[in-house]
Amino acid sequence: MMDIKFLQYFVAIVHCDFNITRAAKESLISQPALSQMIHQYENDENITLFERSSGRLNKLTHAGDRLYSHAVDILKKHELMMEEMQKESTELKGHVKIGIPPVVISIIFPELLPNLIKKHPKIQLELLEFGAVELQNQLQSKDIPIAVLLTPTQLDPSLYESHILFSDTLSAFVSRDNHLAKKEVLEWKDLDKVSIAMFDQSYMIHHQLKRQFEKTQVHPLIQLQSASWDLLLNSTRHSNLVTILPAPLGKFFQTPKVKQIPFHNPIQWQIAIYRRRKKYHTLIEDYIFNFIVNHQTQQ
Repeated sequence: MMDIKFLQYFVAIVHCDFNITRAAKESLISQPALSQMIHQYENDENITLFERSSGRLNKLTHAGDRLYSHAVDILKKHELMMEEMQKESTELKGHVKIGIPPVVISIIFPELLPNLIKKHPKIQLELLEFGAVELQNQLQSKDIPIAVLLTPTQLDPSLYESHILFSDTLSAFVSRDNHLAKKEVLEWKDLDKVSIAMFDQSYMIHHQLKRQFEKTQVHPLIQLQSASWDLLLNSTRHSNLVTILPAPLGKFFQTPKVKQIPFHNPIQWQIAIYRRRKKYHTLIEDYIFNFIVNHQTQQ
């Protein structure tokens, strides 16, 4: 399906000298998703946009050149239109649901959402705070228009638009009295037969850790599962429990009784914002989605 995003991606490929990897990086989309989008459009429309050699894009075909000329013109008009709509956005009002995992709210949104409300006091935001697994289900069932999720997801990139907001890693948090506190870096094998506290199954981190334990043949003793990151952290203060959480939480929870320890081969923790691809988004939903994307891009 051709939409503004498709045209932006298409023009980006041309401007990046047909280097699809660089175009994907600049467009904040994965290279496989961008390649799939181009191939799907060419197959659906029975048209070839690029000349290829050994699997690489070389230049535009005649049809691709015509599309590029139109795309540049359309994108200029779209930018002008959005500038005009931006002027109208001072009057934005209405109710919008956004799904955000609680742990992500603490890290990314403490300033963003208050700034949005301050700028547009007539906007009413309803935050649905669940784990990424539950939020993905709600996005698919169309219960919410926007969701912030941990990547990777099982969402089809041809059906859902996404933008990376934040990337970091997972760290271990332990009591200073825990025998692991002597270490400056942990190996996954250090957790074998160790008592841990972790997010419950509604959180993608739970499933990431389960896969990591299986991959590294580590068998920790899971003694506490919760949806509350602050409970997990506090549970380590006066026990031998180890919890594994996004590293940035260490900035929000600083106590001399708990030590944060990175892993030698850490699990990546990457957050992205998602919405369903469709011909029309309401003005307020579109504005909020782009406000969040632009705010994080400028950080």
